[in-house]
Amino acid sequence: MTSKGKTQNLIASASLAIALAFGAATSPALAMGNADSWGSDKPDLSAVTEMIDAGKYDLAIEGLEAMLADDPKNADLLNYLAYSQRKSGDYDSAAQNYERALMINPEHIGALEYQGELFLQTGKPDMARENLARLEKICGINCNEYKELAGKITQ
Repeated sequence: MTSKGKTQNLIASASLAIALAFGAATSPALAMGNADSWGSDKPDLSAVTEMIDAGKYDLAIEGLEAMLADDPKNADLLNYLAYSQRKSGDYDSAAQNYERALMINPEHIGALEYQGELFLQTGKPDMARENLARLEKICGINCNEYKELAGKITQ
């Protein structure tokens, strides 16, 4: 990592921490998928997840983009970025970043679940059911990601 990249990460982390310190009310953690199943290279995403839980998607997007500048092939970061973009209403960017995450890790259960939710939001229920079938093969019908997407499909 270059010193410029380290500086960007520090700035992004500090910005997120400052925003949290000044009144960001957090809610229960969002189901981003099981981080243990995402891979061994896990960045510290606690500040980002707190921003996401607080609905501060623009700040989370800024922090994630800075982190991705140093680690552009991190499927976890791309999943969180896509989630934040989707929650912000930027469905096109979210679709691109879920796809990028799944190109890096085709079995990323968090990205599969949330891409399925994006498919439902954009009128593509058949594609959401395809993601559900992929989740069933990867983690079974008892994993949280499968249950979450299945529940949304049947609503």
